[in-house]
Amino acid sequence: MMWLPLYLLFYTAVTLYWARIAAQANEDHETYFSAGHSLPAWISALVLAGTSISGWALLVGAEEIGREGFGLAAVLQAGIALSLPGVFFFKRLWLLGQRLRLSSLAELLRAYWASEFLVGFSALVSVLFAVAFAGLQMAALARFVVLLSDQAISMPAATSVLCFVLFGYVVIGGMRAVGYLGAVQTVLAGAAIVGFAGFAVQQLGGFEALNAGLLKLASDPGAAGKFVVSGVVQFTAGGGREAAAAHEGTALASLAMAFALMGLQASPMAIKIVLSTGTPRALATGQTWVMAGAFGAMIALCVGCLGAAALIDPSKNLAGLLRELSPWFSAWLFIGLLAGVQLMAGVALLSAGEALVRNIYKPWFHSNLSRRSTVTVTRVVIGLLVLASGLMQTLTPVTLSMLASLALPLSFQMWTPLLGMTWLRWFTRPAVVTGVGFGVAGVFLTEPFGIAILSSFGLELPWGRAPWTINSAAWGMVANLAITMLVSVFTQRRASGEEAQEARRFLYGILRPTARVRALRSTAWSVSLAWLFFAVGPGLVFGNFAFNKPEGGWALGMPSLWGWALTFWVAGLGLVWFLSYKMEMASPHGEPIPPYKPTPRLRRDQRASERERLQVLFVAIGVGFSLVVLTVLSFGH
Repeated sequence: MMWLPLYLLFYTAVTLYWARIAAQANEDHETYFSAGHSLPAWISALVLAGTSISGWALLVGAEEIGREGFGLAAVLQAGIALSLPGVFFFKRLWLLGQRLRLSSLAELLRAYWASEFLVGFSALVSVLFAVAFAGLQMAALARFVVLLSDQAISMPAATSVLCFVLFGYVVIGGMRAVGYLGAVQTVLAGAAIVGFAGFAVQQLGGFEALNAGLLKLASDPGAAGKFVVSGVVQFTAGGGREAAAAHEGTALASLAMAFALMGLQASPMAIKIVLSTGTPRALATGQTWVMAGAFGAMIALCVGCLGAAALIDPSKNLAGLLRELSPWFSAWLFIGLLAGVQLMAGVALLSAGEALVRNIYKPWFHSNLSRRSTVTVTRVVIGLLVLASGLMQTLTPVTLSMLASLALPLSFQMWTPLLGMTWLRWFTRPAVVTGVGFGVAGVFLTEPFGIAILSSFGLELPWGRAPWTINSAAWGMVANLAITMLVSVFTQRRASGEEAQEARRFLYGILRPTARVRALRSTAWSVSLAWLFFAVGPGLVFGNFAFNKPEGGWALGMPSLWGWALTFWVAGLGLVWFLSYKMEMASPHGEPIPPYKPTPRLRRDQRASERERLQVLFVAIGVGFSLVVLTVLSFGH
């Protein structure tokens, strides 16, 4: 009760002080949303890695291994799986943002696809990340505070304190505070991952003793399944309907999990960081050496060790380790964990507030809103989002968990519009909009939230969560991509908007492939598909025995599947380097980007239509509030 409050007070003071400095640099509102598009490249590299990995890697990744074993091998490949979308998209999106002078994913979607549905969908994804996905992790931190204080601090009090700290620096400092403070938070989070893993291994007597414990556990027939992938696929009806024969850690389950993780880098919060960066010079460095390299190693090694320790002794989970450590060290590790979670939550809150106010409320309901007033309203909305998240953490944890499970699969459905903007120019607007709609339906129909909603109306589906052990992200993308490609074939003659045509001309002109890139295309396709197949796909079944000794035991001194994961982490790091630099997908771009000047248009008076929309909005809010109450009453307990 001395060290934890002391560290929390110091952490709070630093965050609020830095928020004040950022607010002064912002001149209160001028550069609140994007820090003047001047975040240093190294700051963005750290913040992207910290936002994508640091919090959930400990809270979810280590817990998954400690509970289920190494069967869901995609957890150990998270560093590579998260860096690949950045390699594919970030450089091209940054160039489009500079050319069209746009600062968020919603603005890109509106300019390129001219679709209010996609804008609204991106806002929904932002809110899910800010309220549910981040809120679920904040709730876990609040439980740690209760644990470390020996119940002296209640769950509501811990939640209120943590939410206040988060609310303070995001509302005051905006993107500048989130960015610069995020670099420090990333370092703290990385140190916490290493610290937790080191202490867990030390408690078990070293790395050899850890693997000896795993070998002893593997000799138990009841636990042997925790060290193997249970086949390529299991044709089960899904969670809640039909249990898997052995466990749900199949090869296709890992592939679908990797797809879900890739949704993080297609999310509005990740693209917000990219578009706020002053230069793309460090995109390749960040995705290769920070994300895939440093944090990829932390997950494959440190999170793997932490999960393995909990697999041997369930008391060696995060909560147990925090209780066994000396008070000052446990409080320090908790602050590192808090920093990682609040980094992701801060970016998510800022992108959600901007999406709701700048990209929905202002264009549709109050087009004459000044920039200062826009910042003020956004701060109010961020406060409401924090309040909603805090209340759900305390009052409706079941609903919060179900909503949080939607964030990654829904965000992954953004891949089709992003592919259409950056690579596949033959995707058409009707195709992308329809495809995303089908993708959303595929996610809802294979997630507990959607299944429960339909069940409340008397519609019982013949399957449950993750049918065939395949995550909803993959089910949604199968429908999304199939419909997008099919509709694109029949709508090729549909005219594109002015901004879309300019974006296509611009990217085609500035990113012409060199002779080396053209010569290496087939190689790039081959090695990428090979890595996906063996590292997180059907080839995972070879990892069950690849490093087993003929006479028994493990050739590498660790479980064969863990050694397989480490081998393909190294191969994945080489793949990311190859795509980033040799294929020039994320290579530095030093040429200045002149702004695009669109054709002048007359601006019509929209005040009457905006008043009508406001009336509809108030009715929709009333209906939505009623639905929320019904949902809470139905699933909140």
